[in-house]
Amino acid sequence: MINIYEPNIKEYTESAKKAINDGWISNHGEFISKSTNKLNDILKSKYSILMCNGTCATHCLFLSLKYKYPNISKIYMPNNVYVAAWNTALMVYNISNLELMKMDLDTWNINTKDDYIMSLEKNTAMLIVHNLGNIINVPRLKRLRPDIIFIEDNCEGFTGKYEGIYSGTSDLSLCSSVSFYGNKIITTGEGGAFITQHKDIYDYVFKIYSQGISNIRYLHDVHAYNYRMTNIESAFLYDQLNDIETILQNKRKIFENYEILLNDLIVQNKIKLFKIEDNTQSADWIFALRIVNNNKTIEDTTSFFKDNNIDIRPFFYPINKHNHLSMLENNDENSNILNREIIMIPSSPNITYEEQLKVINSIFKFLLFNINLNVIEIKEKNIVLLDNFITKIRKINDKNFRYYNKRDANVIINHIITILLFDSNDKNNNKAATGYAHIDYYDNKYWFGIYLDKEYRDKKIGDLLIKYILNYNKILNINEINLTVDIDNTNAIKLYINNGFIMENYENISKSTSTYYLMSKYL
Repeated sequence: MINIYEPNIKEYTESAKKAINDGWISNHGEFISKSTNKLNDILKSKYSILMCNGTCATHCLFLSLKYKYPNISKIYMPNNVYVAAWNTALMVYNISNLELMKMDLDTWNINTKDDYIMSLEKNTAMLIVHNLGNIINVPRLKRLRPDIIFIEDNCEGFTGKYEGIYSGTSDLSLCSSVSFYGNKIITTGEGGAFITQHKDIYDYVFKIYSQGISNIRYLHDVHAYNYRMTNIESAFLYDQLNDIETILQNKRKIFENYEILLNDLIVQNKIKLFKIEDNTQSADWIFALRIVNNNKTIEDTTSFFKDNNIDIRPFFYPINKHNHLSMLENNDENSNILNREIIMIPSSPNITYEEQLKVINSIFKFLLFNINLNVIEIKEKNIVLLDNFITKIRKINDKNFRYYNKRDANVIINHIITILLFDSNDKNNNKAATGYAHIDYYDNKYWFGIYLDKEYRDKKIGDLLIKYILNYNKILNINEINLTVDIDNTNAIKLYINNGFIMENYENISKSTSTYYLMSKYL
């Protein structure tokens, strides 16, 4: 199983060991102040308070809003976000004070189009959540609606930017929250931070986050909380903050690999990535993609990838799907589409390129499954499936697919990979396969072969099948793949050219008696 996220913490333990050896394991110790100062220095923030987790920090957003603007009675809230955003709002406000916003199919965030934002009520507040690290340009929204008070749940957007500064650090926002949970870019296991550029808000939260301590020990003059981060957690944080550029460069490389590997599917509009707003820079937290026109439920999608040893996460459900929020009215179909079509894929800082190839391979495989085709890799234990397929195509006698005219199933000993396609309605693969592809090794060369039943042709299935094979991790060290195609098989020739194969004997074909082209793809 390739896990969705595995934190890379082993390299950042020296300060934590020192904290333990010095005996400062609670919320006192040198690394609380060191990490706070380092965080402020990196973010160019005036005030930060380290907290025991991101949810506590988010709770303090609403406490700050209530403290500073007690007369505000409506808060606009995003749909399709992690439920902590709503749970913390309900710790301060009644659900009647919260209003659901529309979602954007392109950014996967709230709809930030001018006409929609201008239609909102005056003198209200809005919680901004930077979903999956895609940053909303809050300064732009504040210029558009100076009467709205903005608070930012930046737990997924940490290290993202808007208008050249880090998200959550604009003085046009009241305050923001950050998470250092185990699956975040910087992690302390749990842990988070409250950030503001306003001293009165800082003073208020600094008092209530630590039991509301007064000048007299054990006398407390306000209702308060214990949201303090421990010195050990802040020690983990300190070491990572000191190496943050390396951490971010590593994550950017992982994201770039995925972007390159998915490019063909993006061009064909089978996969979409989120659209980045103008004057923003997304945070490379966790890689997500949208499977366009996914006709499977998100539960079926998740099960498919689990069966293929890929740990994914669904996008957040429409908020009224949660039982305690079911009374909310949601008329926005975009929220259902986003939940059904978006998945988060493994993005650990230590994921290997080979593992990324396996993830991508499973995505191609899922796209075939999405059109009700199952991919079965043929090995010795299931070779009978190939025998059945060979019997079938010999009866069909397709003149453009002659590979098995003089070969039997045992030829797979020379194959790098052999796959068959089965209709997913054929639960036990009782019928012969409807499609086939292989890469074999013969005469010191690697050769590609493909076949589809007539009723499955001209439906982009052949294109997916080729991409599945060419992105398969087992061919990682192959530099060149060859094939032959009959000169009158124009559809196949076009398919191969579109997938990067080039003619090797095109100019000489008319001078010979050959009836086929030799084509090659250089990897």
